[in-house]
Amino acid sequence: MTIDMSIVGSNLKSLREGMGLGQKNVASYLGVDQSLVSKFESGERAISADMLDKLSALFCCPVSKIVTPDAGKPSLAFAFRANRLDGSDLKAVAVINKIALNQLHMDRLTGDAADA
Repeated sequence: MTIDMSIVGSNLKSLREGMGLGQKNVASYLGVDQSLVSKFESGERAISADMLDKLSALFCCPVSKIVTPDAGKPSLAFAFRANRLDGSDLKAVAVINKIALNQLHMDRLTGDAADA
């Protein structure tokens, strides 16, 4: 399967902006330089499967939503009262999102999930 990095980049930017996060926030969460996040979003650099998994948890969406056209907005919206979020704050959010994604997956397996 070939992944179009321009689609991935566009989706990452859309998801990041939809959550009101800056590239610096995402870079801190991933433990990388902001310029790398910028290159991901512009489609200049390929992204590893590990980072895609981390970003899917942060944005609370399956990886498939990041790598296919028209990702739209995050699956679950949330709001922050703080405006100085660092990587550790976003890691905590990602853990909670991962729990929500796992529950959604289990609901789909049992047929209890509403169609999204």
